[in-house]
Amino acid sequence: MVHPSAEAAGIAIGDRVVALDGRPFIPISHRSDAELRPGVPSRYEIEKPDGRRFTAELPPVPIAELYRPFDSLVHGLLLVVAIIYLGTGAVVYWLRPERSGAWALLLFCSTLAVQLAITLHTDHIPGATLHLLVNAPLIGATTFHLFTTYPMQPGWVVRHPRIQVLPYLGAGLLVALSLAEGRLGLPPGLCSELAFFYMASLVWLSLGILAVERRRHRDGPMREAADVVTLAAVVSFVPVLAVFLVEWMTQKPYPFYLALLWTFVFPVAVGYGIVYRQLFDLRNVARSSAAYGIASIGITGAFALLITFADSLVSDFGVSTRSAQVALLFIAILLFNPVRDRMQSLADRFFDRDRAAYRVAVREISEAMVSMLSLGEIADRILVALTDTMGVERAIVLLVEDEERMLRPIASRGEWDDAALSLEISSDHPIWKQLWMRREDLTRSDFDDEHDLESREACRDVYDTLEVELLVPILYGVDLLGVIAVGRKLSGDRLAGDDRLLLRTLANQSSIAIENAKAFDEIAKLNETLEARVEERTNELREIQGQLMQAEKMKSLGQLVAGVAHELNNPIGFVHANLQLLDEYVQKLTDAQAQGADTTRIREAIAKLILRSREGTQRVKKIVQDLRTFPRMDQAEIQEVSLHEEIDRNLALMEPRFKTRIRVEKHYGDVPRVRCYAGQLNQVFLNLLMNACDAMEEGGTIHITTRRIPEGVRLEFADDGPGIPEEIRSRIFDPFFTTKPVGVGTGLGLSLSHGIIERHGGRISVESEPGQGTTFAIELPLDVSLVS
Repeated sequence: MVHPSAEAAGIAIGDRVVALDGRPFIPISHRSDAELRPGVPSRYEIEKPDGRRFTAELPPVPIAELYRPFDSLVHGLLLVVAIIYLGTGAVVYWLRPERSGAWALLLFCSTLAVQLAITLHTDHIPGATLHLLVNAPLIGATTFHLFTTYPMQPGWVVRHPRIQVLPYLGAGLLVALSLAEGRLGLPPGLCSELAFFYMASLVWLSLGILAVERRRHRDGPMREAADVVTLAAVVSFVPVLAVFLVEWMTQKPYPFYLALLWTFVFPVAVGYGIVYRQLFDLRNVARSSAAYGIASIGITGAFALLITFADSLVSDFGVSTRSAQVALLFIAILLFNPVRDRMQSLADRFFDRDRAAYRVAVREISEAMVSMLSLGEIADRILVALTDTMGVERAIVLLVEDEERMLRPIASRGEWDDAALSLEISSDHPIWKQLWMRREDLTRSDFDDEHDLESREACRDVYDTLEVELLVPILYGVDLLGVIAVGRKLSGDRLAGDDRLLLRTLANQSSIAIENAKAFDEIAKLNETLEARVEERTNELREIQGQLMQAEKMKSLGQLVAGVAHELNNPIGFVHANLQLLDEYVQKLTDAQAQGADTTRIREAIAKLILRSREGTQRVKKIVQDLRTFPRMDQAEIQEVSLHEEIDRNLALMEPRFKTRIRVEKHYGDVPRVRCYAGQLNQVFLNLLMNACDAMEEGGTIHITTRRIPEGVRLEFADDGPGIPEEIRSRIFDPFFTTKPVGVGTGLGLSLSHGIIERHGGRISVESEPGQGTTFAIELPLDVSLVS
C-alpha cells in the first residue's frame, strides 16, 4: 500500500527505498525507526524498477494512519498460529517430558511463535525489528536441535551430544554483535544480514541432515516419521518460499504473511509423532496435505497478485484500495473451500488406487470366511490376503490352543526359520498381556516406554525371533484368539495406515470365523460322541425291545397255558384211558385165540379204541403244531403264507377262552397269499383276539373280515364290547399305556403290534364308539420285501 503523500511525490508500488537521510536503508534494522522524528521530513532515495533513481522528502506518517483492518485481521490469525505453535510445544513437553524430542520441539515452537507474532506489524510494535533480528539465529539453532533429535538422532550426535550446543553459541554471538553494532562501528545492516544468513544456513543444514539420516535408515522403524516431518515441512513452508520466489522474480512485494497461516501443520505433525510414536499414515497425510497445500498456494498466489495490482485495477472506477482489498479477501475466503475440495478429489484419485484393491480384498475375504469351518483354512486365507493384496514378504498366524493356553503357529507364508515356526507364547508372557490389554496392533517401538526392563526385553525378543514388523491381535469379546505377525513389504515400504486398517479388518473378520470354526469342531466332536452314544442306546433299546416283546409273548403264552393245558389234557386223558382198555382187550384177544373162541367182537372193540386214540392224538398234534407258530415271531425270514390259515391257527389256540360265551364270525374275502414275517403277524392277531376276549367278559361276538384293496389286503377285527373312550383313544398305541389293573396288563401289546405292522409297511388304526364296540383295521402290502 502506498500512502497518499508518497503517491503525490511520485512513489508507486514496486519502487525500492535505497537510502534514508543519506545512509543505506536496511529494511530490518533496529536503528531505522529511532531516527524518525514527528514533523521533521526525511529524505528518501527511491529506485524505480527500470533503475532510475530520484529523491523525495516525506514527513513521518503516524501509525494510526497506517492502520488497516485487513492487516489487523491477518495479524490476529498469525497470532492464533503462534499460539498453536507455543501450545503444541508446551503440551507435548508436558505429556512426554522424558523425551528429548519434546524439549527440542518446545524450543523450536517458542522461537517460531515469536516470529509469527511480530512479523507483520514490525513498524507498529515497539522494538519489533530488534526482536526479529535477535530471534532469527535462534530459529536456526532450534531447527538444528530439533532435526538432530527427532525423528532420528545421527550417530555423531549420540557420540558427541554437545554438538547441539554449538548453534546456540553462534546465535548468542550474533545477538551480542547486533546489540553492540553501533558501538563496534560495524557496517550498517551487516548483523541483520549475518543473522538471516545464519538462520537460513542452519535450516538448510538441518533439512540435509534429515534427508541423509532418512536415507541411511530407510528400512528402520522411524523412516515413516522422517517422511512425515519432511512432508509437514514442505506443506507448511513451501507456500512461504513460493511467495518469496515470486517477489524475487518480479521485484515486487507480495503478502507472504498469508502463506504463514498454514505453517501450523508442522508442529502438530511432529508433536503427534513424539507423543504417540506410532507408524504414521503418510498416505492419508499426503492426500490431505496435497489438497490443502495446493489450495493454499493457489489462493495465496492469486490473492497476492490481485492485491499487488489492486490500485491499477480499481483506480479507473473510483473505488478505494482498502475496499478492494476487503472485497478480494472475501473472494479468497469463498474460493478456498471449492478449490480445496477439487484438489482433495484429485488427490484421492491418485492415492486411493491401492485402497480400492484393499476394499475388494476385504469384501472377498468376508464372503469367503463365512463358509470356512477349518482353522487352517482360515489362517491360509488371511495369509493369501497379506501376501497377495498387501505385498507382504512374510506373515505367520498364531492361534491359541484352549487346553494349554498357548499361542502356536498354525500357518505361515514366506521363509521362516525353525525358531519362528516352533515359537510358543504362554498366557503369562508379557507380549500376550500387552496385546490383550491394549487391544491394538503393536510394533517393536511401542515397548520403548515400558518401565519394566525384563518385560520390555521379552516383548522385543518375540519381534526378533519372528523378524516381523507388526503384531495384530485377533480378539473376540474379551478373549485373545490369536495373533497375525506381519513382516515388511516386498517394495521395502513400511506398513502404512491403510495397511494396518486392512490388518485390523482381517483380524476382526477372522475372529468371527475362528470362533465359528471352534464351535463347529465342538459340535462335530459332540456329534461323534453323540452318534456313538445313540448307537449304544439304540442297541440297548433294541435289546430291551426284544426282551419286552419276549415278555409280551410269554405273557400271551401264559394266558394260553390254562386253556391249552385243559385242551391237551382231555385228549391225552382219553387216549390214556383207551390204552388201559386196549391192554385189557389185547389180553382177552390172546386168551380167546388160545381157547379157539370167536374174537370178532374183541377185534372190533380194539379197532374202535385205536380209532378214538388216534383222534385224540390228532387233536394233540394240531394243538402242538399251532403252538409252534407262536415262538416264530422273532424269525427273520420272509415267508409266503395264507393269512386265513394264520388267523385260523390263532383261533384254534384261543378256542379254550372262547368256550360257549364268545362266538367268532369269519368273513373271509378272496385275498392272495402274502410275503411277510408270519410269526410277527401271528403275535398281532393273537394280541387283538385276546384284547377282544378281555373286552367281552360277559360274552359277545368277534367279527373277522378280510378283503383285497389296491395297496394289498385289509384285515378287520371287530368286537361288540363296551368300546374305547374318546379321551384315551389316541393313546392306546403308546408304550406302557393300559386301562387294565396293575399286574394284569403291561401296556405293550398294542404298541408292539403297531411297530410290527409299520415294519411291514402297513398301517393299523382303531375305530370305536362307547357302547358300540371296537374295530381294529390292518392294511398290509402283498410283499414286505418290496417295502423300502
